[in-house]
Amino acid sequence: MHHPLRSHHLLTNFGGNIRFRPQHFYAPTSEREVLDILDRHANAKIRVVGSLHSWSPAVVTDDTLVDMRHFRSVQLQRSADGSLWATVGGGCRIKHVLRKLRLHRVTMPSIGLITAQTIAGAISTATHGSGKHSLSHYVDELRVAAYDPATGAARVVVLSDGDERRAGRCALGCMGIILSVRFRCIPLYDVAETIVACTTLDEVLEGEGRFPLQQFYLIPHLWSYLVQRRLVPREPQRTRPVFLGLYRAWWLLGIDIGLHLVIKLLVTGLGSPGATRWFYRHILTRLVVKNATVVDRSERMLVMAHDLFQHLEIELFVPARNIRRAAQFVRSVIEVFAGTMSVSTGEILSDLAGIGMVEELRHHHGSYTHHYPITFRRVLVDDALIAMSAGTDEPWYALSFITFAQPHDRFLVLATFLARAMARLFQARLHWGKVFPLDGAEIEGSYPRLATFRTICRQFDPKGVFRNTFTDRVLFGSE
Repeated sequence: MHHPLRSHHLLTNFGGNIRFRPQHFYAPTSEREVLDILDRHANAKIRVVGSLHSWSPAVVTDDTLVDMRHFRSVQLQRSADGSLWATVGGGCRIKHVLRKLRLHRVTMPSIGLITAQTIAGAISTATHGSGKHSLSHYVDELRVAAYDPATGAARVVVLSDGDERRAGRCALGCMGIILSVRFRCIPLYDVAETIVACTTLDEVLEGEGRFPLQQFYLIPHLWSYLVQRRLVPREPQRTRPVFLGLYRAWWLLGIDIGLHLVIKLLVTGLGSPGATRWFYRHILTRLVVKNATVVDRSERMLVMAHDLFQHLEIELFVPARNIRRAAQFVRSVIEVFAGTMSVSTGEILSDLAGIGMVEELRHHHGSYTHHYPITFRRVLVDDALIAMSAGTDEPWYALSFITFAQPHDRFLVLATFLARAMARLFQARLHWGKVFPLDGAEIEGSYPRLATFRTICRQFDPKGVFRNTFTDRVLFGSE
């Protein structure tokens, strides 16, 4: 019998916006223990905790919480064609996976900005990088602890094909507990990156053919772009060690730490919207090393120390066909919130008039000055049922909005307005693992395979044990 490690312990997520106190807290060490926990709490509610880096309430439960920290093995197997396949425990952190794979000269097929996440947590919310599919898309097989619909007993199910695998690739924990995942590794590769300044979005997008891994930033209040143009070089050409070391030091000390300290000072220290706008208009781009190409390992170039400073984030996915209008809309909304533009003329007026949100935006005029660059990342279509970039025949752009302000109230007003308006105007979808102010009725038509996903969840969890208030609200609310 596996007893809880502790109960009634207050847990807080990375962003500080989610706090909850589960009654039971387990950290099983074997699949048998996981099944015992499921059987013991078959009439309760069970959620799984990873690194707590998510900003959404997907993890919250006041009943039973399972920590898969002991499921962190990384096993490699070579197939007949010479490919290496990795089977990774659900509780293994991505940074640990990358280290293990590097010893065998291979890496993961997709890498997101954050490596502190567990592999199961990253998959459950379709974590992504830029220029590729999300990590979920590449998962070939999942071992999941769930319930037998005939007997009600806990069992281990292997998802290796069809819609069951597509559902498991991004399920927010609603299909059971992920014990392990399997994916094909790819050879280690380098990434060449050059940061350039662009005046228009068209100029940015013209570079995608040559720089398929690029990501870019819309600089608020300046309204131009900084672009990390990235590609995999055809020939090995690693940057000289001395310059590479200096570049890494500049990025860590100047961007990951220095820039964020300045932003925190502007926002929480000075608290001056005017100073924030002045900084972005006149200073930021001068601090960035531009037009110098640096080549380094992919797992260094594609990630950031995104978790050094507590922040709150919402991320909206927009179909590629709508990205130009969406970017202009974002600029206009942020300017209205900052008080530097009125809602009187132009495209934003006609857009909002069509969905009855003009007066709502006018009400927020001058209420909040956004203080962080908006990140754009291109994500290819995922072969999953409810991944944010699934179910279409075109890529998506993920737009990330971040705040360091405390309290978060004014940012959340902006985030909610953008989410509601962009869902209606541009068919935007919200990242499941970040701030999620919409409900099921507002996203019902966004996912063509949502009904199939619900059916499969009921097969694996007939009593809804693996669901919580959040998943009921956003995924099952219409049932």
